Amino acid sequence: MQVSKWGNCLAVRIPAHIVKQLGLQEGDSVDAVFSRLKTRQEALRSMKEVGRKLPADFRFERERDEK
Repeated sequence: MQVSKWGNCLAVRIPAHIVKQLGLQEGDSVDAVFSRLKTRQEALRSMKEVGRKLPADFRFERERDEK
């Protein structure tokens, strides 16, 4: 989902199929968990911090553009 400007605020639009699936209506309260996609380097660093050794031939592959 993408953050958009809405007046003086920022907003996240919930896609219609999710609204329908969850049975949401205007005025409903929702809880949100905020996260962001990690870069390849951040993901590898996190894996290393967990303390598990990665195999020597380990390749991290993710199909997305990195910005």
